[in-house]
Amino acid sequence: MTANSHTTPLVDRFKKISLRHWLLIAAAFHVTVTLFVYLIGHSHLLPNAFDENGIGLTFAADGLLYQRIISALANALRQGDFRTWLEIQAPFHCRLYSFAFVFPGSIVGYNILAAEPLSLIYFLAILTLVYLLGREIFDSTTGFRAAVVIAVWPSFLLHSTQLIRDSLAVVAMLSLLLILVKLVAAEISWRSGLIMAVTGVLAASLFWVTRGNMWTLVFFELAFTTLLLGVLITRERRVLLMNLGVLTLIFAAILFVPPHLESSTVFGSLAPTPLIDVTSSRVHTHPLWERFLRQINGRRQGFDRYLGNTSNIDSGVRFETDCDLLGYLPRAAEIGLFAPFPRMWFGVGTVGRMPRIVAGIETLVMYLFYIPVAVCAWRQRRNLKMWLVLLFALTSMIGLGFVVANAGALFRLRYVFWMMMIVLAVKDASEWNRHSNNSPE
Repeated sequence: MTANSHTTPLVDRFKKISLRHWLLIAAAFHVTVTLFVYLIGHSHLLPNAFDENGIGLTFAADGLLYQRIISALANALRQGDFRTWLEIQAPFHCRLYSFAFVFPGSIVGYNILAAEPLSLIYFLAILTLVYLLGREIFDSTTGFRAAVVIAVWPSFLLHSTQLIRDSLAVVAMLSLLLILVKLVAAEISWRSGLIMAVTGVLAASLFWVTRGNMWTLVFFELAFTTLLLGVLITRERRVLLMNLGVLTLIFAAILFVPPHLESSTVFGSLAPTPLIDVTSSRVHTHPLWERFLRQINGRRQGFDRYLGNTSNIDSGVRFETDCDLLGYLPRAAEIGLFAPFPRMWFGVGTVGRMPRIVAGIETLVMYLFYIPVAVCAWRQRRNLKMWLVLLFALTSMIGLGFVVANAGALFRLRYVFWMMMIVLAVKDASEWNRHSNNSPE
């Protein structure tokens, strides 16, 4: 009897578990992790890493400020003072969390346990979107395996328990990407097109209000979609009117929504501004490219005051001309794809050496994942959906390499793009495993 025959019943048993039950397992897992993190903080077991509310003191330090804002919003709601709730300057995700702080926060306190109902929804939504994305690009098996990998990804799992805006931003970005992937897949019906248009506009708007400082990346996403949709139309030898219509509506949203919808920030923070404002009658004194460079430099300078600035990379770099930007392209690609670098993995950070070691292990895993991603790109080279995800992920990570001058912040901002790469890597790993099992002994 071979070893494979022992594992087959177990594998078959797992295959019989429905997706709904897998989501319930994921939900129980996330609640357990959140409770564990809270107890560590509340018991002061790691006082340099978590406060008594379970909020990360360095890896999610902005959660400390968000906790105070959410608490103020929740207090206003509990008193029925909706005017004060509206007048408090607060990011959009804080307003959503304030409802959770009313209940169950009134029972368990204003901590990550109170936020768990909403945090859990975000977590399950991300896993579901990753599954749907993998199924749309390749097959349901790839989607499921990619979702499992992301569900147990240590740093993402830890961040998903916090009061930060990242999870909501990831939900919005993956939702928009899923719509765009469907547009380059095949001709869509008018009914599907209507649903996709509404969903795409809402997802883009949600991403703007949640993380407007990454809005420029959405333009790249739509640019690649336009290019690949053109390739699909050429292949089909007919104009796909509904696909073009949906894409046009989403384009209109990213042009007209930002000037009319505030991307909320905390008091004292620089509010994001769209690079292109077609509704403004004001004449810009600087050309578009110069405004683009100013935005990049402004974002980079913000990391000089970052709490964990010991992990800053090239913090003194500024871009004055287009030649400066182009000359930095190889370095930006190196940072976006490979930071934190191996020499940083064992250094002593703000809260010690262990967080950097964990980050180094995860980065090393991604280094290994890049290999099957490259193989997948070759094997699936006629798959337009795969190219949209790959081009957008690569371009976005390189773009972050230009803007984000801190390895810790880059780690968080890159999660959604790593998720896209993981879907591609899992597909090739599945193909390799299938060929291995089918090979003669």
